[in-house]
Amino acid sequence: MIFRQLDSTGDWTFGKGTANYVQNNDAVSLNIKTRLLAWVGDCFFDLQGGVDWTRLLDTGQQQNLQVALQSVILQSYGVVSVSEVSASFNADTRRLDVQYSVVTVFSTNFKSQVSILAGAVGD
Repeated sequence: MIFRQLDSTGDWTFGKGTANYVQNNDAVSLNIKTRLLAWVGDCFFDLQGGVDWTRLLDTGQQQNLQVALQSVILQSYGVVSVSEVSASFNADTRRLDVQYSVVTVFSTNFKSQVSILAGAVGD
């Protein structure tokens, strides 16, 4: 599996040939990140993909958010199973950190995290 590398603003990178691509677990991780950043109904070819951020960031929705995050990660290409998912929100910085551990087609225990800034989601 290969995935085009993203720059710091989330745009595709170009101009460096194969250096613009990541492979194996890095590709799976980048795929998970882009899927977690997507809103439900935001992608024309997968209207059910992504996270319902509008509903799930409301008060009392922590358990539903956890289930949604796990579901999106599990449905990501290259993920065999999800071992652990945790999310923590910092109200001061408006940042949601999602840590996860998965079994991929490339390894038995891959851990990574995605940080989502409230201002960046849906912009």
